[in-house]
Amino acid sequence: MSRRPRIVFDERGLTEIMRHPKVRAALKAKAEEIAQRAKAIASTEIDDGFANEIRVSEEIRPSGRPTAKVVADRSDAAAQEWGSTNTARRRVLGRAAGVTPQTVLPHRGDVPQ
Repeated sequence: MSRRPRIVFDERGLTEIMRHPKVRAALKAKAEEIAQRAKAIASTEIDDGFANEIRVSEEIRPSGRPTAKVVADRSDAAAQEWGSTNTARRRVLGRAAGVTPQTVLPHRGDVPQ
């Protein structure tokens, strides 16, 4: 019976890897792809003005982790995403990203402890 190799993750250098230009470019490229889908959905279902307010925002978190996220800046963006008493729930950003409740909150019983 052969033994499986044990791999132990070494976090040294992880910050440098995360800040590498190719990693940041990949994050931005994925966010731009999602933003384009969100703009298409918004333009079709809401209006061009809402679509024009969708953009990609890049930042580096205090932990050193870079992020690129898709943001809708219009004042009614939260109502368009989640719904309100006057606005139907459209989930423009969530649908563009392919996020479903199952991917956001996996069943905790499936996560090894």
